[in-house]
Amino acid sequence: MSSVKVAVRVRPFNSREVAHKSSCIIGMTGNTTTITNLKAGPKDNRVKSFNFDYSYWSHTTPADKKFAGQKKVYSDIGLEMLDHAFEGYNVCIFAYGQTGSGKSYTMMGKNESGQQGIIPQLCEELFMKIKDVKSDKDLNYSVEQVPTVANYLQVHTAAYYLEVHTTANYLEVHTAANYLQVHTSANYLQVHTAA
Repeated sequence: MSSVKVAVRVRPFNSREVAHKSSCIIGMTGNTTTITNLKAGPKDNRVKSFNFDYSYWSHTTPADKKFAGQKKVYSDIGLEMLDHAFEGYNVCIFAYGQTGSGKSYTMMGKNESGQQGIIPQLCEELFMKIKDVKSDKDLNYSVEQVPTVANYLQVHTAAYYLEVHTTANYLEVHTAANYLQVHTSANYLQVHTAA
């Protein structure tokens, strides 16, 4: 098991890109992703190659044999995360990219058949796995003994800083315009936002 794995996924063009008759400058073969610089001069390297643990081609349609749908992404990333969680490890998926690049779609997907993202598929599989483990008479397993916590946080502004006050028992996350204040106690979590 590797501590960190890096995956990259290319999405289909959005309506704006289609209207502008954009060209796809991304290519993927196996785990290698290439980017073509259409403005490169004669002395510049026009194509740059990068290797990742996973390179997902989702730019076309499922009819394309290279196409990587939600199930493929989940089977590569989500199942491994679930296995590690059942082994007792804390797991985290960090999705990074500019607005509109497909992070939310990859993580949450759509409420349509075959369109569910990593999180809904992982949750469904988690409870199926718990049910299977509970039905095995040779295993003693209780959800209460193993706390399960899943968090999904979207951050849309770059100017954040974190303040942790251990004596007052709260956490503040600030942005340039406002802040989110999270108060905790032994039994519950309250979230307050400034107006």
